Amino acid sequence: MPSYAKDKQDVLVRLRRMEGQLKGIQRMVEEDRYCVDVLNQLSSVIAATQKVAAIIMKDHIHGCVRDALTRNERGDDYINELVSVVERFTKK
Repeated sequence: MPSYAKDKQDVLVRLRRMEGQLKGIQRMVEEDRYCVDVLNQLSSVIAATQKVAAIIMKDHIHGCVRDALTRNERGDDYINELVSVVERFTKK
């Protein structure tokens, strides 16, 4: 079972909301809406994506990573994997 199981419904609600926002942005582009309006909506989707990632990452740390460290099973592998994921999210 994934570590985010307890937050699954919240994550799904957020993802569905983002899906609606993306469809709205598509319509805005099709309708040749003002650039800044489109960019504002894109900014909202980016922030929502980051929030979903933060929820899943927190759950991963509290679940999978903690479990690997307490069992002493491939703990370093999980830490290295987590560092890699964090690096991807912090690259600008």
